[in-house]
Order: sequence, then structure tokens, then C-alpha cells
Amino acid sequence: MSVTVFGSLNLDIALRLPAKAAWGQTLLVEDSAQAVGGKGLNQAIASARFGSVTRMAGAVGDDAAGRLLLEALGRDGVDTAHVEVLAGQGSGRATILIEPGGDNMIAVEAGANLLARAEVALGAIDAATRVLLVQLETDIDAIAALFASDAAAHVRRIVNAAPAIPAGARLFGMADMMIFNQTEFADYLALDREPETLDDLLVARRLLARPDQTVVVTLGALGSAAIGVESATFVPAVPAERVVDTSGAGDCFCGVLAACIDQGVGLEAALRLANAAASLSVGCRGAAPSMPLRSEIG
Repeated sequence: MSVTVFGSLNLDIALRLPAKAAWGQTLLVEDSAQAVGGKGLNQAIASARFGSVTRMAGAVGDDAAGRLLLEALGRDGVDTAHVEVLAGQGSGRATILIEPGGDNMIAVEAGANLLARAEVALGAIDAATRVLLVQLETDIDAIAALFASDAAAHVRRIVNAAPAIPAGARLFGMADMMIFNQTEFADYLALDREPETLDDLLVARRLLARPDQTVVVTLGALGSAAIGVESATFVPAVPAERVVDTSGAGDCFCGVLAACIDQGVGLEAALRLANAAASLSVGCRGAAPSMPLRSEIG
């Protein structure tokens, strides 16, 4: 079986700050690093390193950044035949500000990502595809067309609702699984605070349009939970040995969860493995470079 990821590919510039940033403040960075990233690319690499055959669909520019992104995916065995190289376009880029303790803020320039086409991504879905994983850094109309296609009718359609944008909500009725972090969950449901307990998360049932849908919420250091029409499962986090950079943790969770579903792992066990993988990822710098191998997760 296999996982197809339709999503963004960015060249990341990470700037490590000496103190927590405030608006209007100028800080001299302690150091900087360049790495490949983008939610789609990160999740594809996480899936591939967990052992699933993984295809990436999306778009890059015909620039040096685009070549670096494709090379990085290839090194991890991700099929890039359905990543379109667009003449005259710049590849996506992201600037990541990393504060002491590992918390981060990310500003993204979409570039070619917004031109990624559903008709190209359709070629990455075949009879062996079990999971289609998307995020919201590409065009929502393209994602909707892909989800509604006959080709995707037999696959598990997973939307990682990040970043939180109002247009993303139109995909929820089409998805089989929706993944949010605490902030995104509170934004989409217009909550006055972020959820912290399983009881807080039961409001997720407002998002369920069909009995076969599932809402998954990551709760940072607390763990993660899955909410169905008649079920609710909480799985505590695996404590991180050290926290260096949290920027790739959510993507790691999503990619590993998708790979687990592809491999037939039950939902509760899949949440445990995705939690463990995310915990490992925060101990390394960079997003894509921090995705652990299956053998490291245990």
C-alpha cells in the first residue's frame, strides 16, 4: 500500500533568537540554518522514514530552491514524479524564528505552492494508494477537487487543518479524518480557550458530518486525542528528552499517523507511535531533518 501527500514544499531559513521576541523589537540572531521544509514535504518524509511507500504531489519553481527540495525528497525515497516544476516561478520559502526553549513562529511565502494542480496530483493516486494526506498551504480549490475525484474515492482522506484559515473548513465534510493542534482547533470552533482535557475536546463532534469521520487533536506535551461520533480516545505524550526545535513536531505526527493507517495499525496504537515520533523530532534542529526513522521510534 502507499501514502500520497499533496502539499507544500518550502526552503526554510531558521533563525535562533537569544530571547522571546516582542513586536517592534530588534534582536540579533544567535545563529541561522537553511533546510528543506514545507508541511507537505515534512509529512512525506516522516511517512517515508516510517516505512510507507510515499508519493509527493505539489509544485516547485525552476530555481535552486526547487532543485534542493526535490533532491531532499529523493534521498528519503519519496516519489517526486508528480511534483510539477513551474517555469518562471519561485519555490515556496519560510522564515522560522526559534525562541529559547524551542517555541517558534513561522512566516511563509507560498510561491509555486499555490499553483499546485489537482490534475497533476491525481496521477499520484492509484489502486495501491491507501491514504491521501493534505494540508492548507496549497490552493483549497485544488484540494477540494482532489478529495471529490473518483480516484480518491477508495482512499482515506486526511486533512491537517494547518494553517488555520476559514476556507479550510469547506474540506471538513469531505475528509475522513481531520487533524488539528490546540490553537487550530480553538480557532475553527471559535472557542474562548484552547482545549486541555478530553472533555474539552468533545465539542469536536460539531465538526463531524458523517459517522465514519474522526477528529484528531494534538495537545503538545499532553499528548493527542481522537474523537468520533460515539468514541473518544486520549493517548498521553511521550516526554521529550530535550527540546531544541518544535517546528516539525506537528508535521512529524501527521506523517507518521498517515503511515500507520496505511500499514493497518489501529487508531490508538497509531496515536502512540505518532506521539513518540513527534517527541523525538523536537530534539533536533530543523523540520524535515528532525523526522525520525521507524527504528528510532520503538
